[in-house]
Amino acid sequence: MSALRQRIESRLRERVEAGAETSPDPGRKPDFGPLFTRLDDVIQVVEGIRDFSVEPYYDRVREIVCSTCRQDEHGGCAARDSQVCGLDRYFPLIVAIIEQELKNDPGLRR
Repeated sequence: MSALRQRIESRLRERVEAGAETSPDPGRKPDFGPLFTRLDDVIQVVEGIRDFSVEPYYDRVREIVCSTCRQDEHGGCAARDSQVCGLDRYFPLIVAIIEQELKNDPGLRR
C-alpha cells in the first residue's frame, strides 16, 4: 500500500467513518464497505478529474464503482437511495480529503 493511499485511508477513517459514529441518526448507520474496498478506484477518479463541482466525480464513481457494487441495471441503488451508502452520503467530504492529500503529496504534481 502506498504512503499516499495510507494517508488518505487514515484521514477518511478519522473524519468520515468516525464522524458517522456520532451521527444524529443511529438507525441509518452508513456502510463504508464500497469506499474502503474500492478506495484505489475512488482515488483514481478524483485524481483524474479537476472540477469545482462534485457532479463529474459522482458521475465517474457511479460508472466505475457503483456499476460493480449494488447498482441495478437501471442505475438505481437501494443503499444509495436509503442513504446508507457511506461513499455516496459523504462523497463531497471524501473528495475534499483526497484532493487535499493529492495536493500535499510531494511525488505528484497537480
